[in-house]
Amino acid sequence: MRTFLQVVLPLAKPAFATVGILHFLQIWGELLWPVLVTTDESVRPLPLGMSVFRTQPPIQWGDIMAYATMTSIPLLIVFFLFQRWFIQSVARSGLKG
Repeated sequence: MRTFLQVVLPLAKPAFATVGILHFLQIWGELLWPVLVTTDESVRPLPLGMSVFRTQPPIQWGDIMAYATMTSIPLLIVFFLFQRWFIQSVARSGLKG
């Protein structure tokens, strides 16, 4: 157990960070589940609210861009928190590009 905690776990931090970021992106962008479980407009998550707002005429692009900014800020915060480990994960994998 000591070897696992002192050797394997520190080497796996970049992989954990990458999985965490990708999982958060998947959960944050999901639309079907909130459509099924929400009944009131006041409890809709931002991505669902933006998709409903975009379909109502007249289309107000300024408000849609404000929604897009509000939905991207949490994604940026999560990425910046785990950026160091995410970059290490990509660098260790040997991918170029």
